[in-house]
Amino acid sequence: MVAVLWQGPYGAFAAVLALLPLSISAWMFAQGHREASAHQATVRALVQAVEIKDAYTRGHSERVGRASVLIARQLGMAEDRLRTLHFAGTLHDVGKLGVATELLRRNGPLTDDERRAVEVHPVFGHELVRELAFLGEARDGILHHHERLDGRGYPNGLAGERIPEFARIISVADAFDSMTSTRSYRRGRPVAEAVAELQRCAGSQFDPAMVSALVAAVDEHGWQPEPPPPGGWDGEVPDIPLGVPEPARPPVPGHRIAAGGSP
Repeated sequence: MVAVLWQGPYGAFAAVLALLPLSISAWMFAQGHREASAHQATVRALVQAVEIKDAYTRGHSERVGRASVLIARQLGMAEDRLRTLHFAGTLHDVGKLGVATELLRRNGPLTDDERRAVEVHPVFGHELVRELAFLGEARDGILHHHERLDGRGYPNGLAGERIPEFARIISVADAFDSMTSTRSYRRGRPVAEAVAELQRCAGSQFDPAMVSALVAAVDEHGWQPEPPPPGGWDGEVPDIPLGVPEPARPPVPGHRIAAGGSP
C-alpha cells in the first residue's frame, strides 16, 4: 500500500498515511496485553494470600475456577464471560483473608459465634474486590456462592434464579472439589460418590442445570482429584461418609449443607 501511494500524489507522506494507523493499533494491542497481564497478576496475588493463610485448601481456588469454566462451557456460555467466570471461581474464597487464621485451620467443631465469623467470608470477599472494575459480574459470584436454591443459604437468603448465574455455577464447582479433595480432617471421596451427592442435593441446594452440566463435563473431560501431600495423611484422616457434615464446617441451624461443601 505504501508503494502504491508513494507513486501517487502523496509521495513520502504515504509512509505516514500507512504506518500511523498500524502504529496506533500496535500500541493499543500492547496496552490491552499489559492490562490483561496486570489483571492476572492481581488475581494470582490474592489467591496466593488466601492459600498461605488457609494451607489445607491450597490449589482449591484454581480447581474451582477450572471446574466453573467446564460447567459454563457445557451451558454454552459466551467466551467473553468465561474469563470473568474463571476469575470469580478462582477468587470465591478471597474473603477468608478477613477471617481469623485459627478458625480456618481448626480441625475440631466451631461454636455458633465462630461459625458465623467464618460464614461472613463472602461479604468480606465482595468488599475486597468491589473496586476491581475488571471483575464485573464476578463480584456477585463471589458474594453469593453460598446461597442455596431453596433460599436457606447465605449471606442474603436468595432463592432460585435470584441467585446470580455465576454464583450457582461456583456453588456446584466448590462443593464438588471440596468433596473430592482430601484434607487433614476428612478423606476425599471418589468422583462418582461426589457426583451422586450433588445429584441428591440438586433442586434444594444446587441448581439442577449446573449439576447436570458438571456431570457431563466430568464424563467428557474427566477429573483428577487433588492428591494428599507427599507422605500422605494415612492414619490421621477420618473416612467420613457422605451425608455427614465436615467436622471443621458444622452446618448452621436451618442451613443444610451437603457433605464436602465448605461454608
